Amino acid sequence: MTASDFERDRRASIRRSLTGGFGWTVFLAALTLVFVYPVSMIAIGAFRDGLPSDDLPFTIGGLVAAFQDPETWKTMGNSLLLVVVCGTISVAGGGLFAWIAANTNVPGRRLLTPLMAVNLFVPPLFHTLGWIMLGNPQNGLLNQFGRMLGMHGPIMNIQSWGGLFLLMSLGYMPFAYLLMLGAFKNRDQSLDEAAAISGAGAVRTFFTITIPSVGPAITGAAILIAVLVFQSFDSPQLIGRQANIFVFSTQIFHYVRDQAPAEYTKAFALSLVLIVLVLLLFLAQRWILRGRSFTTLTGKTSRREPQELGPVRWVLSALIVVFLLLNLILPLFAMILGSLQPIFGVVSTGLTFDNYVQMLTDPEFSSSLGLTAWLAVIGGFGSIAVALLTTYVTARRTGFIRSYTSFSVWIPWALPGIVLALAYMFAVLYVPAFRGLYGTAFLMTLVLIVATIPVSSRIAEGALAQLSPELEEAGRTSGAGSWRVLLTIVLRLVVPSFLSGWFLSALFIAGNLSVPMLLAPPGLQPVSLTAFQQFLQGNMSQGAALFMIILVAAMAVLAFAAGSMKLAAVLRARAGRSGRAPSVPLTRITP
Repeated sequence: MTASDFERDRRASIRRSLTGGFGWTVFLAALTLVFVYPVSMIAIGAFRDGLPSDDLPFTIGGLVAAFQDPETWKTMGNSLLLVVVCGTISVAGGGLFAWIAANTNVPGRRLLTPLMAVNLFVPPLFHTLGWIMLGNPQNGLLNQFGRMLGMHGPIMNIQSWGGLFLLMSLGYMPFAYLLMLGAFKNRDQSLDEAAAISGAGAVRTFFTITIPSVGPAITGAAILIAVLVFQSFDSPQLIGRQANIFVFSTQIFHYVRDQAPAEYTKAFALSLVLIVLVLLLFLAQRWILRGRSFTTLTGKTSRREPQELGPVRWVLSALIVVFLLLNLILPLFAMILGSLQPIFGVVSTGLTFDNYVQMLTDPEFSSSLGLTAWLAVIGGFGSIAVALLTTYVTARRTGFIRSYTSFSVWIPWALPGIVLALAYMFAVLYVPAFRGLYGTAFLMTLVLIVATIPVSSRIAEGALAQLSPELEEAGRTSGAGSWRVLLTIVLRLVVPSFLSGWFLSALFIAGNLSVPMLLAPPGLQPVSLTAFQQFLQGNMSQGAALFMIILVAAMAVLAFAAGSMKLAAVLRARAGRSGRAPSVPLTRITP
């Protein structure tokens, strides 16, 4: 190597170092601006009773008044009760179904995973509205059926503590199932055989051997479900408020939108309490699992055959059917039937497609559908793109960059959508240069992306876990930079997962209600907010038709994507066969 070659390589190395350093500085600054700075407004808002633009002094008076208000403690009690009851039922039910699917011979167990995946795709608002159409005491379909049978009074009242427990427990059971399924599949069932040989019965074995062996999965699922229940807004807003049941998210919304003037200090005080509770949940999980070993897979052969349950397997099969009815078929039936009725609950009017025609031709409703489509496409893409980038940094980097990225992306986990919306609203109002963003579609889209990143991150983590770092090291050895490796190697290999995450994120954005409730600009209302207002006005049939259009459109996109991927795989297989060299018989080359 000549002196000129050495100097050229040295300059190129310095240039790459400076470019890389600048790139990471911009990346960390963007994380701070998008994730960390808005959440800091929660602490500032708790000590300032009013909007940032009001230029009010800082004080602790509002915070003290918030904790002296009996409503604050009542809200905390309601939230904790909801978390304990719904979390227990969801984790117990999800764990039972995971055990059935992974370790038993129950008929119908193979349907559980597709069923849970389908339920995961259904937005919570859709599920909630379906059950309102089934169980509201005035004209719910189940209560109408009861009156036809001669029953006096409603069969059920969904707008009560019992209805809230039922609906939210069913809604979060698929999350618990999918979180625990892998642990039940990987456990060594010879441990159960050893317990049986020692004289333990089936029930004792289940509770003393099976459940403890998957302890980390159970506690992890319990923590996540507790956080999700704390964050929930749709069901408590639509069902709980009718029964005067307020939890963290709905009480915060009540302080901000139902009070005049708005009581921002109380809203932020509840937000701080919620963040502390979420942190305590994660610390409790680490304390419970400290110093314990849950190893069940070793180098020895482990048994994986399904466990023979005997006649009780038919009872568990019936339980699967009941779950299918309650969590999917009945709400979907109510939405379809309601969307075809001119007046919901009035059977004598017959069935018609007038509601669908009105939704597609009325300028107000058609613009809502168009806005939702754009939000879903753009927001879903942004969510999975940011999730893939931050997950890649967390998985491949070390030191401060990794820790700070992980902390920044974790923040949305701890906050309900209504708190995120409030924090971002204060963030743009606090800085005069950002105040123009308030009341714009850009701010609403940004917060929807941030609120959906926790879901997108789980998909990105699963995709990146399958990639060996050796592929990226080979690219860097060939002279490619970090961004080129990410775009030309990593991204191309995770395209199927990227598309799946895009679709799932789009569905969650289309069904998100909490963020548009605070940040939707005047005249720009997505389907979730429009349907919510239709239900409040008593126009349940129009609201159901809106959601059915979104659901049919989503299924059409999913079917098209699945068909395209299958066609591409077939074409690649044919191209591979046509490009393969013809085989030569061994006798032709043997002397």
